[in-house]
Amino acid sequence: MKTAFHLCRVRWVVGFLLVSILSPRSCAAAEGANRRGERFDIAEGRLSVILPDGWGKTDLNAADVVAGYATQDNRSSLFIREMDAGLGGGMQELLDATVANYEATFEVKEVGKAKTGEVPGKTRKWPAIFATVEAVVKKGEETFAMRFYLFVFDTGKNLYLVQASTTQPVRESREAQIYEFLRSLVANS
Repeated sequence: MKTAFHLCRVRWVVGFLLVSILSPRSCAAAEGANRRGERFDIAEGRLSVILPDGWGKTDLNAADVVAGYATQDNRSSLFIREMDAGLGGGMQELLDATVANYEATFEVKEVGKAKTGEVPGKTRKWPAIFATVEAVVKKGEETFAMRFYLFVFDTGKNLYLVQASTTQPVRESREAQIYEFLRSLVANS
């Protein structure tokens, strides 16, 4: 069962990465009329977030994610994927499988040490882990140095993988926006 769980996630992550990184991004307005600093629900109300200024909803990967956002300049994006926590693996296995897929798909330069944290919820705080990955992504003949931000959290019923990315050199303000988004996540359970 654990092997099936791992293979399912491996297939999803490879496909997700190829579509999200190697396809052009399309930005639209964020869900509804969200203003800067306004909290709104995603994932049918299971999560809520605050979208940073200059980010908008993207339809890229819409069938595979509960939410996806990109910057107006298309240099940065983030996607939230939801999985059933009962499939047999945990947060560390999901993070390890995602990093392994990056290593198989991209030229990984560095994997940051995983850090632990929490995501606030209505009744308790949920465990989370986070790591960064520095990699070179190839699109046709072009290559792009990227930084990926991998954030995994477990709400007991669901595992969530947030994959954010930005081109290098990383702008301090852009990285601050990614961290701002991650800190804004609330599990409404």
